[in-house]
Amino acid sequence: MRSRRKHRYRTGLIAVVAVVVLAALAAGTFLVKRYAPSKEWMDGYKYFEVDSNTDKTFVIIDNKSYSDIGVMRDDVLYLPVDFVSDYINVRFYYDKESNAVLYTDDSRTYIYEPDSTGYKDSDGNTYDSEYKIACEIDGTMYIAFQYVADYTNCTYAYGSKPSRLSVNMINGEVSRVTAKNDMYIRYRGGVKSDILEQINKGDSVYYVESFDDWIKVISATGYTGYVKSSDVSEVYTEVPDNTYESEYAGLSISQKVKLGWFQVAGTAGNDNYTQLTGLSNINVIAPTWYSIASENGSMSNYSSASWVNAMHNRGLQVWPLVDDFNKSVDFKALYSSRTARKTMIDTLIKDARAYGYDGINLDLENVKSDYAKDFLQFVRELSVECHKNNIILSTDNYKPEAYNSCYNLKEQSDYVDYAIVMAYDEHYAGSEAGSVASLPFVKEAVEDMTALVPADKVVVGIPFFTRIWSVSQTSTTSSAVGMQAAIDELNKDGQTAIWNDDAGQYVCSYDKNGVTRKIWFEEDKSIEEKLKVVVDNNTAGIAVWKLGLEKVSVWNVINQYIND
Repeated sequence: MRSRRKHRYRTGLIAVVAVVVLAALAAGTFLVKRYAPSKEWMDGYKYFEVDSNTDKTFVIIDNKSYSDIGVMRDDVLYLPVDFVSDYINVRFYYDKESNAVLYTDDSRTYIYEPDSTGYKDSDGNTYDSEYKIACEIDGTMYIAFQYVADYTNCTYAYGSKPSRLSVNMINGEVSRVTAKNDMYIRYRGGVKSDILEQINKGDSVYYVESFDDWIKVISATGYTGYVKSSDVSEVYTEVPDNTYESEYAGLSISQKVKLGWFQVAGTAGNDNYTQLTGLSNINVIAPTWYSIASENGSMSNYSSASWVNAMHNRGLQVWPLVDDFNKSVDFKALYSSRTARKTMIDTLIKDARAYGYDGINLDLENVKSDYAKDFLQFVRELSVECHKNNIILSTDNYKPEAYNSCYNLKEQSDYVDYAIVMAYDEHYAGSEAGSVASLPFVKEAVEDMTALVPADKVVVGIPFFTRIWSVSQTSTTSSAVGMQAAIDELNKDGQTAIWNDDAGQYVCSYDKNGVTRKIWFEEDKSIEEKLKVVVDNNTAGIAVWKLGLEKVSVWNVINQYIND
């Protein structure tokens, strides 16, 4: 009896132990399932929200996504030229007239006709490629991304499922982390989240931000997700090496620019230069000789070889101005026509050679966003021809604002020698009464311009005129007058102007015959305040609109600040 009880005791103990072991195993399995990292992969099509049935390549540029963009042909990825121009490299331009892709560097324009492995340039040279650089697909012009990348300052990577291209433009400092060992990027922060991509030891990813033990990152192929902070290095910053740099050097004069615009209303008006008192104080004169007359590229022209010689004898460079003030011209048709662009360029270069121009000044103030790419191509093509002939190219530009961003000053600055910012017309005919160029307006114009264009290319346009405003209950009108004429008006009315530190100008307001007169004056002191801004920003010089409207004494002030 005793031994049987002992046997039953042992059997019961084994059962208890078995139960405990099974419970432990179950608990372990539960803990493993609960805390072990997930090995599930998220479907890439689901993550990027791309149709798995598409035959197009998905494109990511600086973490912004664009669906159904790229097309594969013979193992080459092609992107629409307009897409490339808008988001990757504005220099690739689709010329509709010739149905070809154009690319202009510092010395020539390259022409890529569709579905050909050969291409040519504007000098008549021919080249061969291993693949078709351009191709036309379903009525849309495409260009090989690899070729674009060779001429673009960017890094890129390809991914699959979905087929995608991820491009990162190189434009400054970035933050990164490096994998200490092989690791996964997960959809969310946590080991139970689905896997997006594997990153190998030593590879780096872009750092976004930190969350406790997890870091938000972006991979080279475009996944944005999370990695454990213990799996990566400390965050570091770097400036990626440029993959492409423009070789454009440009031209310049050996002095600070002191340009005076000389307004000419006809060929006979050229003789009015004898009445100008400021010629001995400038080194560049820009006569308003050319105006675009039609969309075929013809221009009205008041040029004179003898006038150029007279200016050269005075030691002045001559940069004739080209304007676009003829509102009857279809400028979209003009700039989008390669033939019309060539007509304008040929006219200007022919005259420059014949008459001895030192430069050309483009005063094209009516460019709209729907043909801005065409305008930029005109600037590029003119730049190439100017520099072949040692002719300086300058452009006149508004104070940078969102509404005129289509002028693309950054792109312009690689092709023009001087970019003039017209730091005036803060208030203009038709606006409310105010200063033509208050000091804060000028400061902002110069600072915004030099943020986009190298300071040694920026010329600051300052006004030699002001506006006399007449404000009543029913209307606001103004007349633009020269410096002395505004002062004479004040004196005639027996009034006094008071210096306004905020505006950097003498200001007056008084009633006359039931109308309020308001004037913000330009004279020696206001011009001096503007010149301090020019010097403080180390710009290339000044341009004045226009010769003949200034007080003679203002040149003494200018010469104190802008000298050789």
